[in-house]
Amino acid sequence: MCTMCAAISKRDGFFIAELPHHVWRLAEDQTWPGWSMLIHKKHVTELFEMSPAERAAAMEEVSEAARILKNTFGATKMNIELLGNQEPHVHWHIIPRRTDDPAWNRPIWTFAHAPVRLSPREHDAVVARIRRKIPAPSAAASSPPQA
Repeated sequence: MCTMCAAISKRDGFFIAELPHHVWRLAEDQTWPGWSMLIHKKHVTELFEMSPAERAAAMEEVSEAARILKNTFGATKMNIELLGNQEPHVHWHIIPRRTDDPAWNRPIWTFAHAPVRLSPREHDAVVARIRRKIPAPSAAASSPPQA
């Protein structure tokens, strides 16, 4: 089974939120605080395998997650990466970048480093910090239509 498909159903400590088209998970390596991934719920390997409507909705979720992370972690710039060479399933690495980060002006993949693993308490605090910034679904969107 695809490791990303398996990760979609995990509700462990790395789970942040379930969105309509993605599952949002915190990356294990927090060298760049807030680094997380959005994993598309449908197993597709390329954007062009989605319908135009699915692709547009997916991009809106990616953009909103990036906005939340930028504001939450005071990022100077957001890196949003869709690679898929190692895991051929559409998933986005969303990485808040700051000018004081250890690899500013370089892709994180080119920076050899020991991954930063948070303590359980620190980890839970980061997840909670992100969750607090996720807008609640509007009452109108979650209410049944009026007859």
